[in-house]
Amino acid sequence: MPKDYSKIYDEMQDENFVLSYKGQVGFVQINSLLKIIEDRLETAETNPKTRKKVYNIATECFQNLSHHLEKNSQTIGVKGLAIFEAYEDKYIIATGNYVFKESEMKIREKIDYINSLNKDQLREYHRQMLSNDDFSEKGTAGLGFIDIARKTDGNIRYEFHHLNTNLAFFTLRVEIIRTELKNI
Repeated sequence: MPKDYSKIYDEMQDENFVLSYKGQVGFVQINSLLKIIEDRLETAETNPKTRKKVYNIATECFQNLSHHLEKNSQTIGVKGLAIFEAYEDKYIIATGNYVFKESEMKIREKIDYINSLNKDQLREYHRQMLSNDDFSEKGTAGLGFIDIARKTDGNIRYEFHHLNTNLAFFTLRVEIIRTELKNI
């Protein structure tokens, strides 16, 4: 039975999907995804601070996705998932990618630690990481999750869906409250 794409379109409208992408995640794809989000924010978001915040967080999320794709396995490839949703009161950015078991613990520890910090502690941790000069084996300074937490008031959620003993699908989800509604 052929799929009813008009029904799928309507369902996506009802669920407030602005963007969903599955595929290769590299520099070209990230720039294209960010351009789409930027264009949508220009027309849909009236608050320039919220536009900037959402764009910056999307950049961090997509760069994180690109840096942490497990690229050494022919089994899993280098594909990722990116979703952007817009609601009246918030935006949601979600990413997904495969990770090996040895990466899972590092990611869990990092996000759990970041989520345990208050605003001042996050600022201090960010400062420490900046002055550290340590780079991961993937060439990153480890600031992505910290920056996301600082901009979303610590609202980083994640899950690991285990596929077998060595592999899991990691999803990262952040919510950005629209600024004009935050103080109501």
